[in-house]
Amino acid sequence: MTPQKAFVYCRISDDKTGEALGVQRQEQDCRAMAQRDGFEVAEVFVDNDISAYSGKSRPRYSAMLTALAEGRASRVYCWAEDRLHRRPVELEEYITLVGPRNIQTHMVQAGEYDLVTPEGQFRAGVMGQVARFESARKAQRVKRAQEQKIRAGGWTGGTRPFGWQFENQVPVLDPVESELLRVAFRHVLTGGSLGSVVSDWNARSITTSVGKQWGFTQLRQVLLRARNAGLAEWKGDIVGSSQFPAIVSEDIWRATAAILRDPARRRSQSNKAKHLLSGIARCHCGSAVRSATITGRNGEKHPTYRCPEAGTGHVGKRIEQVDAAVTDSMLRWLSTAQLNGHGNDHEPELANLDVEAMALRKRLDDVAIEAADGVLTMSQLRTMTERINLKLRAVESRMVVLQADKRSASAPLDTMRQADSDAATLWSDSTIDQRRTMIRQSFDVTLHPHRKGSSRRFDPDTVTVYPKGYLPGLHGADLAIVRKKLEEGP
Repeated sequence: MTPQKAFVYCRISDDKTGEALGVQRQEQDCRAMAQRDGFEVAEVFVDNDISAYSGKSRPRYSAMLTALAEGRASRVYCWAEDRLHRRPVELEEYITLVGPRNIQTHMVQAGEYDLVTPEGQFRAGVMGQVARFESARKAQRVKRAQEQKIRAGGWTGGTRPFGWQFENQVPVLDPVESELLRVAFRHVLTGGSLGSVVSDWNARSITTSVGKQWGFTQLRQVLLRARNAGLAEWKGDIVGSSQFPAIVSEDIWRATAAILRDPARRRSQSNKAKHLLSGIARCHCGSAVRSATITGRNGEKHPTYRCPEAGTGHVGKRIEQVDAAVTDSMLRWLSTAQLNGHGNDHEPELANLDVEAMALRKRLDDVAIEAADGVLTMSQLRTMTERINLKLRAVESRMVVLQADKRSASAPLDTMRQADSDAATLWSDSTIDQRRTMIRQSFDVTLHPHRKGSSRRFDPDTVTVYPKGYLPGLHGADLAIVRKKLEEGP
């Protein structure tokens, strides 16, 4: 007598190892049961690492239904009912298919389901609802456990986040990737575009943590992560400290995030700076100037630095004249730095402090806007402003000390001409981005209005250029006293 044909269906919803051991065990048990019943297994249908509860397509399950409709088997073996169905709608479709064809369904864990009779259908329905309830409860437990872990600043698995590595499952800073991110934060804070970072990283074959090229969206998402500042985030809210060591300070991260989330920010894939002082020099009112074009009385157009604030009294000066005055100051400073022989002693720390100061000033602007929009109360505004200003004074005090140290040395007079030549060469060989960095890190540039009656003639005295933290008239014992007071903090 020829044995009847049967199908075996196996499924496991979570195969973390990728070895399909769970479905192999299911198949072995189902084959043993079919052999005891005198059935020949015609085909085994396997959906590995696919949840029936999720509602995702199960291609092998669909293929089995097609084969059953074609009459290629009269029995289905499965390890348990919840391996076959977990959604009532799937069970109803299955009953509609197997009932008229008198196809039996046998479970290793629960025996025969006679889906032809009302009793069998009822039993299968109850067991399906129980399985659905268990799946929902399990999903709820998993979700709650993930929330708890995230709130504690832990790692829930998945793709390794760019900027960190794991040592014995403990996150540590990746020295190369974390420094790349620090540079990217500084770049955005100083007015640079994400597109230029993306282009630079891709050109240098710097890939994401999964080995792919960078894109605008990927970099933006990476910079917006709260864990960059050592913070834990849940559904958009900061809920505590992260177990990931911080890459940048909270102030730098918050200031950068505010810039990236600004809907007025223009998405740019390049960052070719055109003007030396755009976003760096400030109007005497305190706002950073922007480049613009004006038309003179003779119809000729001139590029200018203009204050973006409305009202009278704000500056507007021709770019070439301002750039020439600032360049002259830069050359004198570079020459002095070479004469003193101390050019790079404090540069790394000064660069970091400069970014920190920019971030704090950006936060002051942001909280003021939030107060104007009614997001913050005046009491909250005062509290936050005081705390941010306290940090800013400490940062600026440290910068004063470092800048004072840079100016404290002297050099032989017979090297002055060589120093002037070296300074001119350094400046001329630098790109505009490098020049902007030198100015941003070392100078405060302020543009003042022309005196009454002198607006048609450029007055270089209306462009004040001071090294950051400039203290005129201090030297020797006086400088030592001031330095000590600054180090003690405000």
